[in-house]
Amino acid sequence: MLHQGTVVAVDIGNSRIKLGLFHLQPSADTGLPQPAATVTLAPDSPGEACNVEPLGEWLAETISPGTPLVVASVSRPGTQALKDYLAAHHDGAWNQLRVLTNADLPIENLTDEPDRVGIDRLAAAVGASTVRRAESPAIVIDFGTAITVDLVSAEGAFAGGAILPGIGTAAVALHARTDALPAVRPPIEGKSPASVGKNTSDAIRSGLYWGAVGAVRELIARHRDGLVKPPQVLVTGSTSPDMARLLGGPDYTVRYMPHLVLAGVASTWWKLEE
Repeated sequence: MLHQGTVVAVDIGNSRIKLGLFHLQPSADTGLPQPAATVTLAPDSPGEACNVEPLGEWLAETISPGTPLVVASVSRPGTQALKDYLAAHHDGAWNQLRVLTNADLPIENLTDEPDRVGIDRLAAAVGASTVRRAESPAIVIDFGTAITVDLVSAEGAFAGGAILPGIGTAAVALHARTDALPAVRPPIEGKSPASVGKNTSDAIRSGLYWGAVGAVRELIARHRDGLVKPPQVLVTGSTSPDMARLLGGPDYTVRYMPHLVLAGVASTWWKLEE
């Protein structure tokens, strides 16, 4: 029986905090709950902590008394910043805050160190396991501060994966570790850059973007080796549908699901409340 309440799912990453209001009913298209409203909190400047001040207006417009906030976090400072803000401005919301642990997520974890896997990776895998075809594996790609390329087995277990620097992280490193290369805004969203840059900044954008595409495609191919059935590939995070389409292959489909982690958090809360 479906739980009829609502929940605010919270994804606290190293660079951003994302929140989504969910009415816990599965989408007819995906089988996952989909957010009725979302907000993303980001730093005012690169390298700074997230600015949580815009959260007040969003909560005032979105949340009703008694609505739980359920958090999946990979950033202890981000979690503390959210707690401090809610304690200072939203006592009712603070009282309903629940921070998930890896053990809360309804998915088998086959890695060597299950407690050390980022909970955002597991939440995305929970969402992927819900929408994947029966008895078929899935590969989950999450673009963020890091890019993760993870495998969900045909049985629905989190099998592990690969972690590489995110596009923005690589851009910052190039500028910080060289004398002459400029800081550039990474081409995370929107139109893909030309592969042949006509100036240094455009050459960096090309390398960041097409390098990420190539690395992820290679990891998909490596993950694909040894699988009996073709995987369904799900792309989420700070990227665009255009980039997701570039990751397609001859024997697998790619779906762009921007709220996969939040949906996995909401689905987890749904399971815990059953």
